[in-house]
Amino acid sequence: MSAIFQYRVLGRTQWAWPGLGAGVIMLALAAHAAAPFWIWALLLPCIGVCLMQIALRPIYGIRMSPALLEVFDGFREEALPLAQIAHLRIKGRDARIVMQSGAEVALPPRALPGPLALIREMTARDIPVRQA
Repeated sequence: MSAIFQYRVLGRTQWAWPGLGAGVIMLALAAHAAAPFWIWALLLPCIGVCLMQIALRPIYGIRMSPALLEVFDGFREEALPLAQIAHLRIKGRDARIVMQSGAEVALPPRALPGPLALIREMTARDIPVRQA
């Protein structure tokens, strides 16, 4: 067991940079050809979306320290104290943390490492793993 286990994935789409490049090329061609307004109205939102996907970087993943399990779900982060976790329930690619209060916290599939790594790290922290 490592003291801190961390698994993170950037949620950026793989087409953001090529889309931005294509949009800038089309924008340059439109400027060179003195394109009508409706062409500009189509190009500018597309370039804006590409820039947003590059600038805003959602992160998916989990981080386990000796005291906390942190779940990163895009732009949302949730911290769960390990002392309050009853067990981890796995069914296929669906993994849920069951708290001692009975509440369930679904772990997003994009945020999970391979099942063996997840099971190894949970059992190393004395959290039982159950298969549903």
